Amino acid sequence: MFDGRFGLQSRAMHQFSLPLLLGLGSVAVCQAPPGYYNSVDTSSAAALRASLHDVIDDHVEFPYTAGSTDTWDILEDAMEDPSNSNRIVDIYRNVSYQKQGGGNSNYNREHSWPRSYGFPDGDDWGPFTDCHHLFLCNDSYNTSRSNKPFDNCAGNHTERTTAFTNGTGGGSGVYPGNSNWTDGSFTSGAWEVWNSRKGDIARAQLYMAVRYEGGMHGVTGRDEPNLLLTDDRNLIDSSNTGSNESVAYMGLLSVLLQWHLDDPVTQEEIDRNDVVFSYQQNRNPFVDHPEWVGIVWGLTQPGSATPFGAGCRAVGFAPVLSVPQTPTIGQPISYRMALGPANQLAAFHLGLSATSLDLGVLGFVGCTLYTTPVGTVPGTTDVFGFVEWTTPVPNDPPLIGVHVFGQWLAVDTAFGSIAVTNGIDVEFGN
Repeated sequence: MFDGRFGLQSRAMHQFSLPLLLGLGSVAVCQAPPGYYNSVDTSSAAALRASLHDVIDDHVEFPYTAGSTDTWDILEDAMEDPSNSNRIVDIYRNVSYQKQGGGNSNYNREHSWPRSYGFPDGDDWGPFTDCHHLFLCNDSYNTSRSNKPFDNCAGNHTERTTAFTNGTGGGSGVYPGNSNWTDGSFTSGAWEVWNSRKGDIARAQLYMAVRYEGGMHGVTGRDEPNLLLTDDRNLIDSSNTGSNESVAYMGLLSVLLQWHLDDPVTQEEIDRNDVVFSYQQNRNPFVDHPEWVGIVWGLTQPGSATPFGAGCRAVGFAPVLSVPQTPTIGQPISYRMALGPANQLAAFHLGLSATSLDLGVLGFVGCTLYTTPVGTVPGTTDVFGFVEWTTPVPNDPPLIGVHVFGQWLAVDTAFGSIAVTNGIDVEFGN
C-alpha cells in the first residue's frame, strides 16, 4: 500500500533530535499588551516574518551612554537579580553583582550579536543600542567570548564556569554541564553558552534577524543593516570589515535553533522582555510566542513525529526537514526543507524501514544516511534554501498507526558535497 497510491505522504524528518512542538513544554507565556500582535500573519513563513518585522520595527532608541536614561539603566533594570533589586545577575558567569552603572570593574555590556559584524560605528543608533540583544556580562567572560559565533564546542575547548545563583549554575569539569565553553578565536572560534542561557541568547539573535532587514528607521531616518543568520563562517567573516555594513551575518543558525528548542522560555526571560519593552516600546516576539520560530525557520514538528539518527552538515549548510501539521489519514500533508543550499537539488528518501548507511567511509564523520526502499523524490531549493510540497494522504483506516521513515539528502553542486538531515519516524493517526 505504499507504492504509487501512498507515494509521498508518509514520513518526514528533522535535523534536531529535540522535543516535539519546538520544546515549548509548559512554561509561562509572556503577555504582550492587548492588540500588540493583531496584525501578525502566520499563514506562511514569509508572511509571518514580514508582519513581525512591521510590529517590532522603529523602536524607541536610547543612547548607549549618557547622563539621561541609557542602556546601562535599561539593562540594570532588565537583568535585576530577582532575589535582590539592588543587584544584577550577569549573562555568562551567572554572578550576582551590586548595581554600579557604567565604568565599574565587574560587568560591562555584551553585544550578543557582535557589533563588529555589521554595526561597529555609531553608538547611539539601531542595533548598537538595542537592549533586546545587549546583556550585562562579567568583563573577563565578555573578553573570552570576543566576537566568536555561537556554536557547540568539540575537541579541545576551554571551560568558563558559572556561579550557583538563585538555584541555577555552578559546578565544573563536565562537558557541557553548567559551564560556558570556548574554542578557537574570532570568526573561526566558538562560544557555547551554558545550558540555562542558551535559549535566551538564541532568541535574541533570532529577534535581531527579524528586527533588522535594511532600510531606514521610520522615526530617525537613519540607515539600518540587514542582519542575517547563517551557518557559513565565510559570510560571517565577510561582515567583519571595521565599518558599518548594509548586509551582515552572524550564527551559527542551526545551533541557535537547537538552543532555542533545548532551553525553553523562562520567567526570567519573560520579565526581561517586559522591561525592555517598557523602554523601547517593542518586544522580542520569540519570547512571547516561541512557536513562531518554527514557522519562520521551518522547524514545526507534529506531535506524532519522533526524531532519530545522527545528521551532519558537510559544507556550511544544515538542511532541516519538517512536517508543519499532524500526519492524519485523509488529510494532505506538507513536507518542508529549510536551511539547505540555494537553488540546489535535494532528494527525499522515503520508506517503511530505516536501514542505516554510515557515511564515515566517505569522510563525513558522524553522518548516517537512512536508506529507504520506497523511493526518492527530487526537489530544488529556492534562493532561501527552502523547498516544500503538499501531497494527499488516502483515507485508509489501515494506515492508522503505520510508521513511516524519511530523510533529506541535500546535494551542494557548487562544492560537490552533501548534507544529511536526521530521520523522523512519523506515526499516522485518525
